[in-house]
Amino acid sequence: MQILQIGKAMWSYDYEISSLTLIDEAGSLFSLTPPPHHREGEIILTNNSLVIDGYNYLNIPLNKLEQIYLGFDDVYKRSLVKNNGIFCQPLRLRYREGDNINVIYLIVDHRFFGTKNQLWFDTLKQLLSD
Repeated sequence: MQILQIGKAMWSYDYEISSLTLIDEAGSLFSLTPPPHHREGEIILTNNSLVIDGYNYLNIPLNKLEQIYLGFDDVYKRSLVKNNGIFCQPLRLRYREGDNINVIYLIVDHRFFGTKNQLWFDTLKQLLSD
């Protein structure tokens, strides 16, 4: 198994983001506050899976990915991040696990002025097109 990329990820399931309250949303707009997330860990991309290892463990085989999307939607809104998302857009992954479809939102290698989500999006897109 060849490791293609490694980083630090903050992530949440879609139902966790959609359950944020107005107070949670307002709190994320202050300086030095990271974007909303419920879990953190190391993210590892191999040629056949995406693994997030931390307090929680998640392994997504690439052949189970149904959609990758970079940007905001009706669940993870621009209003959730400071500066209306100029420096940070979530990476949304939709994947199949048995009969269920799961959706997670990732923020990879978050820094004060941006993330590496674009790099991860481009790499995943390239892997899935091959």
